Amino acid sequence: MREQVIRLTREEVPHAVAVEVLSMEPRGEGGLVDIEAAVLVERDSQKGIIVGRQGRMIREIGTRARREIQALLGSRVYLDLVVKVRKKWRNDERRLGELGL
Repeated sequence: MREQVIRLTREEVPHAVAVEVLSMEPRGEGGLVDIEAAVLVERDSQKGIIVGRQGRMIREIGTRARREIQALLGSRVYLDLVVKVRKKWRNDERRLGELGL
């Protein structure tokens, strides 16, 4: 997911972006996996760039990420992405630890 954010936003959003997977659970017997994730940025202006006009950018990020995740897992994926502003998250040791960074 983070890779797609960086690819699609290029220089617009610095690498002050992280993705936190909030939940990942199989749904029923059909092989579908539900994934809920948050794209973390440091400023409101970055959030606007990630969301894009009328949500176009976050939809494209989600579509591309979902394709790659499906190939990796070998099953269908429902991906729910949200964008959250967490000011100075890169300076918070606890937050970095939670993200595995």
